[in-house]
Amino acid sequence: MARLALADWGLDGIADDVLLITVELAANAVKIGEVFQLTLSRHVGGVLVEVSDSSEAAPERQRCSFDRVDGRGLLLVEAYSKDWGWRLETTGGKTVWALIGDVGPCTPPAGSPSPANVTAAGPS
Repeated sequence: MARLALADWGLDGIADDVLLITVELAANAVKIGEVFQLTLSRHVGGVLVEVSDSSEAAPERQRCSFDRVDGRGLLLVEAYSKDWGWRLETTGGKTVWALIGDVGPCTPPAGSPSPANVTAAGPS
C-alpha cells in the first residue's frame, strides 16, 4: 500500500526510506498489541508516517547487542528520517511519527492543497 501511494504521489525517490521506517514502526506496534493504525500523509517534498497503537509507553531505543537480532528499529528510524517523535492520544494509546524526505513544516503553507492521506489498520 505504501509503495503504491508513493508512486501515485511521484515520490519513488524516497520509497526505500519510507518503507523501511513504516516496517520498523509497524513491527514495534505489533509487539505491543494486535491492532495498530498506519497513516501516510504526503507533504511538500516528502511523507509523514504515523503508526498508532494502544500502549501509552514511550518508545525506547534498545541497546544494540551482537547476540540479538532486534532492538535496532528506532535507530534506523532516526537515521533514515528527517525527524521523528511520538505523542499520547486523547483517546488512549500513542502515535509514533517520522518525517521522510526534504520535508518542510508539517502544516502546508496557505493556499496549498491539503496533504493526501492513506490509512490502513493492522491485523485485528
